[in-house]
Amino acid sequence: MAEMVERHIRRACDLNDIDIYDLPDVIGEHAMVAMDCAFEDCCTATWEDGSNLANDYLKRRGWKETVINRSYIEALRDSVVSLYEVSDVRPGESFLARDLFRGGDPIRVTERTATKTLVQWDVIATRIITVRGVVQMAAAVLAVERELADEMLALMRRTQSRAPEAAAEIADPEFRTRLETELVNDETLLSIAAPAITTLWLNDTIRRYHAPLPELANTDGEKLEFMTLHYRLLPGITVAKVAEALAGTPDIRDEDDGKHWIWFAPEKPGRKGRTSAQADHEDTGRTIYGHLTLGPSKLEVMVNSEDRATRIRNILAPILDGLVQPPLTERITPEQAMAERGGARAPAPRSLPEGMSPEDMREAVHQFLDRQYRNVLRQKVPALGDKTPRQAVRSAKGRQAVANWLKGLEQNNARLPTDDPMHDYDFSWMWEELGITDLRS
Repeated sequence: MAEMVERHIRRACDLNDIDIYDLPDVIGEHAMVAMDCAFEDCCTATWEDGSNLANDYLKRRGWKETVINRSYIEALRDSVVSLYEVSDVRPGESFLARDLFRGGDPIRVTERTATKTLVQWDVIATRIITVRGVVQMAAAVLAVERELADEMLALMRRTQSRAPEAAAEIADPEFRTRLETELVNDETLLSIAAPAITTLWLNDTIRRYHAPLPELANTDGEKLEFMTLHYRLLPGITVAKVAEALAGTPDIRDEDDGKHWIWFAPEKPGRKGRTSAQADHEDTGRTIYGHLTLGPSKLEVMVNSEDRATRIRNILAPILDGLVQPPLTERITPEQAMAERGGARAPAPRSLPEGMSPEDMREAVHQFLDRQYRNVLRQKVPALGDKTPRQAVRSAKGRQAVANWLKGLEQNNARLPTDDPMHDYDFSWMWEELGITDLRS
């Protein structure tokens, strides 16, 4: 067991200058998860003398175990760890797991506890075993970020592709043939990949705990801060009057019959003097600076930096003069936003505007998200190599990148509280519009 702990844990600790015995103080309960991975790998290993921990235990003390426990130990002994993508989660019951390395159709896994926290498109590293006809997970489960999962998969595939080259350097023909055969075989490769998977996950976990909060900035390099300007309409001023004033403002586009507007970055020289239809088409790829929402009694402007808030105030001041009161400013820092999202276990009930039901709020939010994501489809996305989603799906590699990006959006929404109107937003139309529904499995 000590040797297996060294294989799974020592390397990540050394890379981060941490004493292995101090690991629980650094990453808390995650340290025990890494130990569980080492223990399960130890149960599968056959040592040079032919011994195996699981077999030895069953021979000596197996008679004390129930039939189910003996079957579990036997299944664990013959298992391999792999990376699985989660879908169709049924809380308290089961989920579908798709093997990202070996491929094939997703399999239904019976699981009560983990399905209360797993969400659509999570990636996990675990051993899926069958115990007396029931497909289930082993105890050790690593939650793996998709980017890290891609690194793990790439490492294993490189190892496979280089097997003939590595084997060619071995003089012993029998050992050379065995090595080449074993590394090409998926099962054998996974059986020896467990320490590498744990090490990569543990290294990533330690670095996340040690990492300072990044300096967040928008596309103009301005410090990120979520700002909302609240303009109250003056007595006697109608919504139509304010909408009319906004209609002639450069770089501000009406998206919903005077209710919702988008503020774009200034146009580049040579693009002015276009028709309305041309403007709508050529806004594709332009940076969105902010969103405006015009309600019965006020105009709200949402931007993501102090500088943009100042700019839009200066733009709107002469346009809305005599129509609205000076704006009240609401600001939320990224740290506050993260604390609000992840802090309270029992959030206070959401307050709704007077006369609006939760169903009405949900419908309004979904309509807003429809508009928001339609604009996103026209914008460059860093995760897609600074291409728009529509551009990225033109290549096979880009299609997969867009699929992973969409899965990330769905995964984030699935993690929201169930009473959040964004929680059950349906992204199906985006998959269909981009022509990649075949990758949504």
